Amino acid sequence: METNQLKGFKIALTAYELEQKEHRGISAVTKSLIKLLNKYGADVYLITGFYAKRIGIKNRILKRKKFDKEIAISDIFNDLNKGANYREAFKASNRYKFKLIFQLFIQIIFLISNNFKFRYQIFDINENHKLTNIFNARMEYLNYIKGFISVKHIFHICRLRSMRMLIKTPKIKIKNMDLIISISPQSIKSFPKSNQKLIQLVHDLIPIQVSDHPENPNIFYNRIKDAHKHNQCIYVSEESRRLSIETIEINESNNKDNEILNPLPSLNLDQLRKVINQKNIRNIDRPFILFNSSIVERKRVENALQLYINSNLSERNILFCLAGKLHDSRYCDNIKNICNKNKNIILLDYVSDFEKAWLFLNSSLLLSTSSIEGFGIPVLDAISIDLPTLATDIPSHNEIAKLKENGNIKLINQNDVETWIKHLKNINIFQINDIDKKLERIENFNKFTIHLEKIAISKIEKYLF
Repeated sequence: METNQLKGFKIALTAYELEQKEHRGISAVTKSLIKLLNKYGADVYLITGFYAKRIGIKNRILKRKKFDKEIAISDIFNDLNKGANYREAFKASNRYKFKLIFQLFIQIIFLISNNFKFRYQIFDINENHKLTNIFNARMEYLNYIKGFISVKHIFHICRLRSMRMLIKTPKIKIKNMDLIISISPQSIKSFPKSNQKLIQLVHDLIPIQVSDHPENPNIFYNRIKDAHKHNQCIYVSEESRRLSIETIEINESNNKDNEILNPLPSLNLDQLRKVINQKNIRNIDRPFILFNSSIVERKRVENALQLYINSNLSERNILFCLAGKLHDSRYCDNIKNICNKNKNIILLDYVSDFEKAWLFLNSSLLLSTSSIEGFGIPVLDAISIDLPTLATDIPSHNEIAKLKENGNIKLINQNDVETWIKHLKNINIFQINDIDKKLERIENFNKFTIHLEKIAISKIEKYLF
């Protein structure tokens, strides 16, 4: 398969997850897809709700196009770097709340007057823009894009439709784009009879399945329903398709041919090569096992901690490193208390992509005790480098295990504590100074990801030709 087979195609991806302050699983899927499409020759654009904040009404009257473009590009770069937490900002600041409501009111007037068609601006970016504005690992994925498509407050407006506060679903059509991919379901649709396809990626139904999820289940239901009603959906797994059909009551006959597009690993070859000679991070300089996920209840972090404590690993001086975002919650406070009682448990909080690559490349084992996953990117990362993995026996982990023949993964019933501990006691210890073994892991990663890339590109091509 030639790596230029998408050359000449322009593909736009929604950047909703990349706009968030915390980059989680779906953000990793977005970044991997950006790099994949770029690698195979496509011009990749990001659809964002960010815009030129430093341009007021007076500036617009002056109509300084080149000046306005530079302001817009730098403002969008800056906002993507800082990220946003809309829920917290809306609750914490009345000033932010009233300002946003006023801005949305203006945008909705424009939307209605334009027959519910989004207005947009396209900003092509060059190497100088990237050199000036990309200055940390969080923004590294922006090296692989061709430009921004700024649709002011697009995701807020889509959410208003999901809340049924708009009477119609907004439409989008972007000139000269060959394909639009919404990385997560949105209440949005393409133009009737348009040749431009809009496909929406469905990851999971966790906001419906998990009671304490911050997303309102009714709003999420409408997002999924609208995505299926107005567009073609693709799924990250067979399980996400099954749940969509059963829970959202979607016509199975209309969805049986919809594609499964498995995500790519969030690790990348360049980062793995960069960290190979790194002796330690955060003073981790001896063998360890790894837990990599946001610290929330459905990940069953307390189970992972108890399994480690009840095994013999701490007595053998093997560390347990937990890499995942800590939140301001009672659950995270309880996890901290457990960790503080054992000097061999290291709670790392959020880690950079560089640190994550080092942790996976040097770990003796990945432990995943999640009770539910849309797909399970950490487990996918682990099998991509042939890192031994113990994971819960849930549908998404089963699908991942099937992606690699003879993969080094064992799936265990969540409640079978004896089996978990038996396998933990018998793990093979990985030595951090073993360069040859690290090179072997990197080679495994390269072969595995090339295989997944070819499958993904062949599926995306169907929407282009």
